[in-house]
Amino acid sequence: MTITRTRPGLLGRAIDSAGRQLLPQGFEHLIVVDDCPETYAFLRRPGALPPHAGWLLAARGPHDVSGPGRSSRLRNMAVRISRSPWITFLDDDNEWEPGHLASLLECAERTGHRAVHSQLRMVHPDGSPFLDPRDPWSEDHEKGRAEYERMLAKGVVERGTCVRRDRLDPLGVPDPVISVDTGEWLLARELLLRIPFRDDFDAHDEAGRVGEDDKLAMALRESREPVSCTGLPTLRYYLGGYSNNFSRTFDPTFSWREQGTR
Repeated sequence: MTITRTRPGLLGRAIDSAGRQLLPQGFEHLIVVDDCPETYAFLRRPGALPPHAGWLLAARGPHDVSGPGRSSRLRNMAVRISRSPWITFLDDDNEWEPGHLASLLECAERTGHRAVHSQLRMVHPDGSPFLDPRDPWSEDHEKGRAEYERMLAKGVVERGTCVRRDRLDPLGVPDPVISVDTGEWLLARELLLRIPFRDDFDAHDEAGRVGEDDKLAMALRESREPVSCTGLPTLRYYLGGYSNNFSRTFDPTFSWREQGTR
């Protein structure tokens, strides 16, 4: 499932990567257009979508804004209307490697777990590898370097490579790693109906760049849901989204917190 708004060019790249998945049984790619005429027109063009893809247009109310709360509500809506036993997520600015879905399904079948995830390669918007020794979600450079060193000690990152070995440490682990991007997950629909994406975000979340993927990971951890990882970096994660963009406004409606909660 992909949520998209105002970025049809990037969406086309994401759609292409989903179409290259190596799955003998096939899958459905649902695209949720967040009230954007430009993207709506793009998807209505002849040949814009492969046969396995479909889309729906989500209208906005007068107080709806872009941000993690809106994304959570759209994801939850898509989960409710889906009839697939398994759900994955692909942000419109990211890509999947061809073996992404197959490796996730194999991991779920092998472990019997309802929550499995991949790992990722982090790249700049132009596709070049992100090799800076800092955490890209920290606006303060000193804090970013300190967090990188912590992740280095934990085995999540490694100098000279853009691979990020994300994981979700269980309860009881000291100084845990709680880092799985939305696009890395394969989750049972029944699990997402029981533990949906949280849509409440406050000033503390904004200061810490806590997104809907962070809250989902914490909720899964707190519920003691068993989690497995493929160990494969099959998500190509492009920097420049709202969680690591500190210099420009890509959507004038964006707000970390809902209107009226500032």
